[in-house]
Amino acid sequence: WSCWCVVLFSLLAWVSAEPTMYGKIVSPNYPQAYPNEIEKTWDIEVPEGFGVHLYFTHLDIELSEDCAYDSVQIMSGGIEEGKLCGQRTSKSPQSPIVQEFKVPYNKLQVTFKSDFSNEERFTGFAAYYTAVDVNECTDFADVPCSHFCNNFIGGYFCSCPPEYFLHDDMRNCGVNCSGDVFTTLFGVIASPNYPNPYPENSRCEYQIRLEEGFEVVVTMRREDFDVEPADSEGNCQDSLVFVTDNQQFGPYCGNEFPGPLTIETKSNTLDVIFQTDLTEQRKGWKLRYHGDPIPCPKEITANSVWEPEKAKYVFKDVVKITCLDGFEVLEGNVGSTFFYSTCQHNGKWSNSKLECQPVDCGIPEPIQNGKVNDPEDTLFGSVIHYTCEEPYYYMEHEGGGEYRCSGNGSWVNDVLGTELPKCAPVCGVPSEPFVGKQRIFGGQAAEIQNFPWQVFFQSSRAGGALIDERWVLTAAHVVEGTPDPTMYAGSRCIRARCLESAQRLTAHRVLIHPGWRPVDNPSARRNFDNDIALVQLKDAVKMGPTASPICLPGSAAEYGPTEGDLGLISGWGRTEEKDIVVRLRGAKVPVATLEKCREAQGEDPRAEAGAYVLTDNMICAGGEGADSCQGDSGGAFAVQDPNEGSPKFYVAGLVSWGKKCGSYGVYTNVKNYLDWIRKTMREASDPGHD
Repeated sequence: WSCWCVVLFSLLAWVSAEPTMYGKIVSPNYPQAYPNEIEKTWDIEVPEGFGVHLYFTHLDIELSEDCAYDSVQIMSGGIEEGKLCGQRTSKSPQSPIVQEFKVPYNKLQVTFKSDFSNEERFTGFAAYYTAVDVNECTDFADVPCSHFCNNFIGGYFCSCPPEYFLHDDMRNCGVNCSGDVFTTLFGVIASPNYPNPYPENSRCEYQIRLEEGFEVVVTMRREDFDVEPADSEGNCQDSLVFVTDNQQFGPYCGNEFPGPLTIETKSNTLDVIFQTDLTEQRKGWKLRYHGDPIPCPKEITANSVWEPEKAKYVFKDVVKITCLDGFEVLEGNVGSTFFYSTCQHNGKWSNSKLECQPVDCGIPEPIQNGKVNDPEDTLFGSVIHYTCEEPYYYMEHEGGGEYRCSGNGSWVNDVLGTELPKCAPVCGVPSEPFVGKQRIFGGQAAEIQNFPWQVFFQSSRAGGALIDERWVLTAAHVVEGTPDPTMYAGSRCIRARCLESAQRLTAHRVLIHPGWRPVDNPSARRNFDNDIALVQLKDAVKMGPTASPICLPGSAAEYGPTEGDLGLISGWGRTEEKDIVVRLRGAKVPVATLEKCREAQGEDPRAEAGAYVLTDNMICAGGEGADSCQGDSGGAFAVQDPNEGSPKFYVAGLVSWGKKCGSYGVYTNVKNYLDWIRKTMREASDPGHD
């Protein structure tokens, strides 16, 4: 138990406190006699940057040799500063200090010990400590700063001469000698202050960055090099190193350059690294560098000549390689009689895979709705022929379809040059001419081949006329309020199962004439002026015997139908028995004067005379039982072209309105709208038009 008590007492006798600027410590029971067998330690700590001044004003401890029995011991950083026992008195009557210690550190440890017996009464000690300023710049053996040390109360700071900077350790100075990048083909690089001593404790990095295709070559003179020599083990304390992407030259040190005086780096980039320590400094080094262009082999491509001729070709040299007559160089699908080649940074010629070959125009490009004959070969001088899919398409341009393989590798036509021919739809020519009664109201059945331009509008159960592979002409009242009509071409029958085999036409946009006036109640409309609209299709209609366009009228006077001229009309309107038919019907209808249509209004007892508007934009046709009826609206009033020898039809009118079926009908006069039709089609077909 006594052993545990001693340990416990010793633990309790250890004293520590927060750093203070001053304090007092006394032996146990001071000023009474201190007890036997006691050990007590005081850890004195003042703030960082200060030292400790410890002085005793009273000392009365049992005296023994080397203070072996009782003592007070002063320790600093593991080193004993002193060990006291016996009695001491002040050496000066003006000072109470009997013993003092000064240490430049901010921590001090004081330990008091007594043995098991004291024959006399000893009162121990009394001591004081204070924090005193330390001159870190002079009080320590190790110099804290590499250059300038600046002391202040409680600490110090380091500073550097001009052109130096303080490292992150806030003690050592270095030179800011990194970051220089050399990109010119020639240059000189030297250590800082060369030929004066270079700075200590520095790392200088210089970068040489030449254009690809040049090799960095370093030259050094032995007398331009003086760097601290290696130590006894051959290690350079200060060193110069050259580093590329894949190799290192050096390190080098000594009083003259130990490496090769010319270093070919085989690289366009080089890092020059110079590192120094804190010890010996010498004059340093100076080097020169230049960029050497990479050479390319001298080779002649077959069937060609080079320009210019040179004994040696190096990086960036450019030659023009011209093929001999009858040869060309192919690059992708493009042919040329010459090409340029450049000596590259890797020592190889650009375009080295290109060769001069006999001119070949290649497989001729196909055309829509036409074909080209298979040529025996496609070399220079070969001839090909384009043709259109007759009789439904024709070649739109003059010059025919003959093309010849030219010397520049292109198929060329005498008129069109390299432009391909275009096959346009043949208009106005039915594959089977219509021969029928002079009436449709109660008329006779027709085949779609008689009227291949006929288009069926399913939602409004009306008609329209195909005038181009992407355009349908119809009456405005047919598509009014229907921005996305469903249409079919190429079918005589309009039953659902029949339409499955027809060409379904999808509208891209519906363009109604701006002069058409909408009304609140279409069934009560009395003004059908400007009853015309265009439907642009998303996809082109494939022409054939059941689908082909009708021609637009010409602008000459003879394209205005006159009284007595016969026109063809077709549709799925009601018959004279008032039946709604599902098979196409057609008839021949004569042109009448507008006065006949005005008179017909008065014959209708169900309507007020003059209720319907008749204008010069309308054609009157029919009479004597020949007329169109509901279901025929929008269909073409087709008249034979007066300037064509063989039967060819143009759309003179569009079925618009009538007072009653079987009498006179009114048709939109298409000739009056030619400018609008052509302008609308042209602008809508422009790729930039939305």
